[in-house]
Amino acid sequence: MATMFPCPSCGGQLKFSPDRMQMLCSSCGQYTDPRAYKGNEIENEAGINTTIYTCPNCAGEIQVIDNDGMEFCPYCGTQTTMQEHFSKSGVPKYILPFNLTKKEAREKYLEEVKNIHFVPDGLNIDDNIDKLVGLYTPYYLYDYSSDGDVSFVGKKTSTSGDYEVTKETQFNVRVDVDDMKVPFDASQTFDDNVSGSINPFPLNELEKFNPNFLAGFFVENSTVDKEIYVEDALEEAKNSLCNKVKAKADGYDLTSREDERIHNDVASKLQYKGCEGAYLPVYFMTTRNYDRVSYSVINGASGAVYSDMPIDKRKMYATAIAASIVIFLVLFVLSLTFSFTYRIKNLCGFAALVSSFIAYYGAKIADGVYRRDNHLDDKGYFKSKDVVTSNNIKPIKKKAKKKITKSSTKAALSGAGAVVLFLLLKGGYAFIIAGILYVLENGRAVANVLNVILMLAMYITSLVFIVKGFNAVKKGQKTVLMLGTFGWIAAILIRIINLPNDIIYYIALAIVFAIIVFTIDCTVREYNRLATRPSPQFMKKGGKLENAKG
Repeated sequence: MATMFPCPSCGGQLKFSPDRMQMLCSSCGQYTDPRAYKGNEIENEAGINTTIYTCPNCAGEIQVIDNDGMEFCPYCGTQTTMQEHFSKSGVPKYILPFNLTKKEAREKYLEEVKNIHFVPDGLNIDDNIDKLVGLYTPYYLYDYSSDGDVSFVGKKTSTSGDYEVTKETQFNVRVDVDDMKVPFDASQTFDDNVSGSINPFPLNELEKFNPNFLAGFFVENSTVDKEIYVEDALEEAKNSLCNKVKAKADGYDLTSREDERIHNDVASKLQYKGCEGAYLPVYFMTTRNYDRVSYSVINGASGAVYSDMPIDKRKMYATAIAASIVIFLVLFVLSLTFSFTYRIKNLCGFAALVSSFIAYYGAKIADGVYRRDNHLDDKGYFKSKDVVTSNNIKPIKKKAKKKITKSSTKAALSGAGAVVLFLLLKGGYAFIIAGILYVLENGRAVANVLNVILMLAMYITSLVFIVKGFNAVKKGQKTVLMLGTFGWIAAILIRIINLPNDIIYYIALAIVFAIIVFTIDCTVREYNRLATRPSPQFMKKGGKLENAKG
């Protein structure tokens, strides 16, 4: 089949090369300027000629302008023969060319996952990373302008001797923005939280749409109506301008009244200019995890990375057991050296606290799984504003952007790993607490008072965790919550009931500890559901970037 982008020198296939921002011939190695190149007429008034591959498993679609066929689905990760048909697709107004090569994207991904604890085997091997797909993803760019002055009063308080001095300053900030574009993805396949995690794109580098930039990459269809994000884009534009205005306060504090005044003033001056379509670059990788999938996405312009990352339980337990053995031996030697003992009933309070915390943490995860699996935080999945309204989908709450975007999963995994290790090592911490109490004891009544206060604090805190857990779980699975609550009740009953001797207490607490370990295992299993997604099923209708005008 003849290439749509023939090399002007040898007729070989040209592909866009991000490292030189030129089209590179795969045969003779000559570079060609994509802005000046005139190849075969693949674009006309009716649109652009494309080959569309449809996955027979999930119905996901991907467009190919002049590229090799697809041997696997980039959305559900299925190794399958994609069904091929030809189409004439409309084109957007803008395109942002890739700045990162696939090799650079691979390095960004490896750098991101190397410091994540308990990464499952296979996620960072070559065969998996080679599935990175360079994909132009459809976006809507909501355009705003603003022209006017915003006034507010800032306060700064300082101390001079015995006096507190408050200085008030009137600020007058000029807000002159002619072309502020707010991007939202126009793809049903691209979760709103994922697309938000790899923002921002360097929109100042946008180019008028040119099909030459597509050479060598894949393209996704737009499937979401532009009206779906109008309110979210307006709120994003307001917040962005308000932050720029407040940045001029130069260390002065703002009252809530002044903050509201800025917000209202900015909103009154903001003008909506319309919406245009654009193709923005991402590298996309899907990994199957039993009946679920995990996504890794790299911003093809800035290099920001998002990655779903489940926990490998074998690695987690191996690390926890090794650490537990070391801590136990250290504490055992210390107990022999300083001849201290501990009160067995104090462990009941600690067990209750740990059980209640697991119940609360598991409830939060279960609610997150329910929301993700039902796309309650992903407006784009529902494709149209009417469907969003009927499903009671709330406005998108975007997080404040950082200069360097990190994987949202990285922090969550590190935190989860620390929590799990803490829970598994709870016996060691109980020894430490018991040792402190013993040192304080020494026949002094104050030690008993402190012991009572500490135990009361543990039981009250554990009750708070249980109540918060039942409030947090909502429609999520309640397995972890109920197991944690059961362990909490068991620990309290053991504390209340006067058992015959310490051996019986040890046996009873060993049972509670076994319940806690099993609950932790269920918590990790639930977390792995949160760190993955249901294998997608798409209904590819709607949207069209070429319709995003006005």
